[in-house]
Amino acid sequence: MSTRIAVTSQQGAYDVLIEQGGLASAAASMAAATTARRVLVVADEQVVQTHAATLLKALQPGDWEVTLTATRAEEPLKRMAAIEQIWTAALSGGLDRHSAIIAVGGGLTGDLAGFAAATYMRGIDVIQVPTTLLAMVDASIGGKTGINLPVPGLGHLGKNLAGSFWPPKLVLVDCDTLETLPVREFRSGLAECVKHALIGHPDLMRLLEVHADALRDGRTGTLDDVLVQSIEAKRLVVEQDEHEYGRRMLLNLGHTFAHAIEPIKELDLTHGEAVSVGLCAAMACAQLRGLLSAAELNRVTDLLTGLRLPTQISVPQRIDDLLAAMRYDKKASGGQLRLVLPTSSGAEVHDDVPIADVTAAWRTVMPPSSE
Repeated sequence: MSTRIAVTSQQGAYDVLIEQGGLASAAASMAAATTARRVLVVADEQVVQTHAATLLKALQPGDWEVTLTATRAEEPLKRMAAIEQIWTAALSGGLDRHSAIIAVGGGLTGDLAGFAAATYMRGIDVIQVPTTLLAMVDASIGGKTGINLPVPGLGHLGKNLAGSFWPPKLVLVDCDTLETLPVREFRSGLAECVKHALIGHPDLMRLLEVHADALRDGRTGTLDDVLVQSIEAKRLVVEQDEHEYGRRMLLNLGHTFAHAIEPIKELDLTHGEAVSVGLCAAMACAQLRGLLSAAELNRVTDLLTGLRLPTQISVPQRIDDLLAAMRYDKKASGGQLRLVLPTSSGAEVHDDVPIADVTAAWRTVMPPSSE
């Protein structure tokens, strides 16, 4: 499979190249995307010996000068210290304003490498090589980068509260990298595909429903169309609203809820699992507001369940604490919650959702023992 999806950006257009085995022949596609030949590869430590090694081997025959640094892809470590580590590696590797950073890993690695590239020497090229499904369909596209910051009084980190918009020169998607991805992480990526379907792509929703059994088991043979349609859904939005002043906010569907529970250690949620629960809470809130029917809500929860994604959290939480965390979400405005809620035909941004409805929505995703 080889598919090229062009993405328009105010800071320069780039391609999402979906190519099986593309990592082994990456030198040609990367040389066409950037003039840089001195590069820093920022790799998740879990893929240093596999996918990063394949990339380094691919870059050896040409005139590339390559330095490698490894990162730990853990949300508590997604802070300024990790950015400083990348900057230091870039300096040690002799990177200048005409160099580039290549991110190899999941969305967290891409966020770190992208933010480091956006700020090193006031901005150098970045190439994204996502190796998780979540990063392939979502995090690597659109130029968002970010790190986490401590939330005052709550004792945990607020997700991506500092960052920048810095589009890549290329996104290289090699589906072969998914063969090493744990099935739990694969399913986590499917949550973002469901989100893309909900914001106005019914064909993608039907595709996910038809192939749910195969997808939940990580069988990638059914993935091609899902991958392309989900990336296209993301492309359509980010092209219309590159810096999240309008339509791009729809991509936050479920995320304001998700970001409140993702940092809670006892819940042990991946980002995609938190998004899955967040989607259910957003759907419940939308039903309370009369934006969609119970049947439409049940259709989504049935799909998420079929994909083996959670629709409730495992341990009850204080709703007041969750509401406080939501107010520190970067999508809040003037201290007011800004929620993206699904409708029968897509999704809408709402600034006027009563706290009572948000509270009721949280109760629908609490475990039965919390009643």
